[in-house]
Amino acid sequence: MAAGTSPPAGRWYRFGLNYVTRNTDNLLIGARFSALELGLYKKAYDLFSLSANQFVHSLTIVFVSALSRVEKHSEEYRKNLLSTLTVMALFGMGLAANLTLIGTDLIRVLLGPGWEESGKIFMFFGPGIGAMIVYHTHGWIHLSLGRADRWFKWGFVEFAVTVSLFFVGVHWGPPGVAIAWTVSFWLLLLPAIAYAGSPIGFGVGAFVNAIWRYVVASCVAGVLTAWAVQNSTALYRLSGVPGAALRVVAVSVVLYLLYFVSVIVLHGSFEPIYQVVGLLRDMLPWKRGGVGFSEAGDGTGAEMGRDLLFRSQSEELPKVSILIPAYNSEEWIAATIRSALGQTWPNKEIIVVDDGSKDNTLAVARQFESAQVRVVTQVNQGASAARNAAFSMSHGEYIQWLDADDILAPDKIEKQMQLVTQGIGERTLISGPWGQFWHRPYRSRFKPTSLWCDLKPGDFLLRKMGDGVFLQTSTWLVSRKLTELAGPWSTALSVDDDGEYFCRVLRVSDDVRFVPESKVFYRYSGAHGLSYIGQNDRKLESLWRSVQVHIDSMLAMDTSAAAKAACVEFLQTNLIYFYPTRKDIVEKLQAMAHGLGGRLVEPQLDWKFAWLKTLCGWKVATHAQLFLPHIMCSMIRSWDKVMFNIDSRRPATKSGVKLEVSHTLYES
Repeated sequence: MAAGTSPPAGRWYRFGLNYVTRNTDNLLIGARFSALELGLYKKAYDLFSLSANQFVHSLTIVFVSALSRVEKHSEEYRKNLLSTLTVMALFGMGLAANLTLIGTDLIRVLLGPGWEESGKIFMFFGPGIGAMIVYHTHGWIHLSLGRADRWFKWGFVEFAVTVSLFFVGVHWGPPGVAIAWTVSFWLLLLPAIAYAGSPIGFGVGAFVNAIWRYVVASCVAGVLTAWAVQNSTALYRLSGVPGAALRVVAVSVVLYLLYFVSVIVLHGSFEPIYQVVGLLRDMLPWKRGGVGFSEAGDGTGAEMGRDLLFRSQSEELPKVSILIPAYNSEEWIAATIRSALGQTWPNKEIIVVDDGSKDNTLAVARQFESAQVRVVTQVNQGASAARNAAFSMSHGEYIQWLDADDILAPDKIEKQMQLVTQGIGERTLISGPWGQFWHRPYRSRFKPTSLWCDLKPGDFLLRKMGDGVFLQTSTWLVSRKLTELAGPWSTALSVDDDGEYFCRVLRVSDDVRFVPESKVFYRYSGAHGLSYIGQNDRKLESLWRSVQVHIDSMLAMDTSAAAKAACVEFLQTNLIYFYPTRKDIVEKLQAMAHGLGGRLVEPQLDWKFAWLKTLCGWKVATHAQLFLPHIMCSMIRSWDKVMFNIDSRRPATKSGVKLEVSHTLYES
């Protein structure tokens, strides 16, 4: 650190220098041009800087605090820094492309007629917004390293370059100064990050690799959207503020759809979408708690005494086999295995089958190998094959299927096995509730459906198909007898293999018993998960086969008018996945509905996507309706991950054993 310059002093000197830099443009325009032109420029600049003032500056508090807690030369700091840069680039580059295209109309909507010239100036600011948002992160690096003195020194470089560009740009008036701002951010971006990261060896190469895809994606999406808008004369026939507002909405929707698709294609995965963060955490007064893990026991002497009794009798109790198929699950598998090991039912075995993972899933799972945990690997054949392999090695009288990213409440199996010890038959299928979460299981949402009760198998399937609801795979506890009668999981299916499988289990069951206390925490994967179908023909064929099994199973158990109506409703619900691209399957669905005394109608698009049908056709509109909700959920998931990481560094408080227990599941 420079002698005589303390971090706080360096920080305040930096703010002062920054203030001078960011007002020189006003002085130049005010001196060379009229007050009107200065006013028009100032409005455009205010919208330009709004993204920094309302987004970047707010997140500074969160990210600087989070980075400051990590060892500066550690791999964890570097990983968190890259994640931060990635998130800022994902947000910033998309926003830049969008505001460049809608800037003129947006100012017309916000300020009204008469400000069109300000909108034209703003168009020159737009391309610099993404660079500006990412550029601000260099200050986060300086501050988290405790080097505000270096941040202050860099301010002189920033001042010299930016003001020099102002003097060049002012020759072309306010638009020229706006271009100077844009050029300055792009020109300074790489050197600023390189200088900030030099104390910890963070170079330009890692930075470029983290953001280049978002830059390319924003350019691609911007060009394609501009072309589409220019060829849509209907949008420009609308005049006034209403017309401008409609163009803002239409352009934004198309732009962001193309942007996210481009990002996913360039990355070859959905992972970047999961890193999107929300806004100010402290502005959302969420309470930790809700349905959580503390419900496994109240910590009383009676509870501990019961555990001791269970342990002493474990050899006399029925064994439960917890079977976990895993593929590329290194991030979650440890938590899943811990939740299996943490089951209060003492007589259990855990079998993990790694399905040829390409990451470190196998290595992580093998850390848990013991007399109670068996880990094997096989050539990649799919989740169903891995489940079949796990079952072939199991010895339990009851089977707990558990996906590699889900979590069981500690007493899940115990609560369900209480029915077994009370004497239910082997052909009784046992179910329970499930709640959805992203990264924080203690914030899971449990939403009861018509399946959350005791039912006969035929009634269960009727409600599932008629109401469009389901029970998640891990909620079930199945006797070995039922498992053997149902037959193996179908390795031909890649989508809804669990739906097809449990249809067969239901057909050989006598009863379905629901245990409200046996909770499962289901991790939502969004469009990155195996259950997302999209336009994949193999997955569409798999869904079609599952639909057939559902219909056959329903009619095998019940041929009443209500059952047939539920079948038709089920066909109608699934029609949107095939319509209109797979006309062959659509015709089969229609014929099946006709045979049941019903008729399928054209799928109804949500109002938010119906307009896309007119502009781009059914295929694009349908894909958007099926895909975009996953993207929105993925954004929430990214925010939840940030909050989970922050919560993980905080000691458990009196407000909840839930927080402490769930963090224990995730410790490495």
